[in-house]
Amino acid sequence: MNFPDIDILNKRFGAPGRIAFRSGEAGLPVVTLANRYATCEVSLYGGHVLSYRPTGHGPVLFLSKKSLFEPGKPIRGGVPLCWPWFGPSPDPALPLHGFARLLQWDLCATEYSSDVTELRLSLSDSELTRRYWPFAFELSLAVRLDQRLALELTTANRDTRPFTFTQAFHPYLRVRNIMDVTVHGLDQASFVDRLSGQAGRQEGALVIRAETDRVYTPAKPECALHDAGLGRALAMTFTGTPQLVVWNPWIAKAKAMPDFGDEEYTSMLCLEPANTADSAVTLAPGQQHTLTLALQATLT
Repeated sequence: MNFPDIDILNKRFGAPGRIAFRSGEAGLPVVTLANRYATCEVSLYGGHVLSYRPTGHGPVLFLSKKSLFEPGKPIRGGVPLCWPWFGPSPDPALPLHGFARLLQWDLCATEYSSDVTELRLSLSDSELTRRYWPFAFELSLAVRLDQRLALELTTANRDTRPFTFTQAFHPYLRVRNIMDVTVHGLDQASFVDRLSGQAGRQEGALVIRAETDRVYTPAKPECALHDAGLGRALAMTFTGTPQLVVWNPWIAKAKAMPDFGDEEYTSMLCLEPANTADSAVTLAPGQQHTLTLALQATLT
């Protein structure tokens, strides 16, 4: 996998104190966005947000200390992009959660003003992607940093045939201790438990006390993670899907994952705006669809 030259990226797209490129783990190119509200880091490999730190707060995103930073392998933590399928493919030989998080994205533009710092990336079909998925497409990702971290993923059908896809933003949210966390905004929301296959309805705030993998359909496309240990609330809003996946691997699954620490399940919770199989998107030729996610931290 060929990486772009860091010096050229800084000359063409950098801005002193606002936008800077560097060579990250295993040589993967990383860009730092900064302004008075926050800083964040984005890996051009995978179009992957690695970190987000609002001014006056600790890190918002969890990144595993055992994450593999290797071309062809996903990064464990931050905000992975799952596309064009969420979860396993019907073909077990194909990568979990699709291929978008395993490829180098193209840098299209950077912009900044007094209050906003923004990055735009793109990924389109190639000989490699057609081995996985036989369609012509164009993905664009906008990462916008102001008082919030806002992500916008747009899928365009460049093929002559319709195609159907599933997708997700898969943010790993950092917490002090999972036992002190409550998720608000899901009260009375229906859900499907992907572990048991059973349907249910949430009663009150959600707490995590075991392995959790649920697909919620909340009344509004928003929720908030309250972390008593950090004295912080993370407000999340999203568009482009009615569904939110809540995931924590808990003890046994954490031990089974080679790129995840045995005890790290206590330090994270995933709240994932997702188009699952039940809300899959079908695009006719020329059509496009946008999935968005925004995060904002406040003290409690």
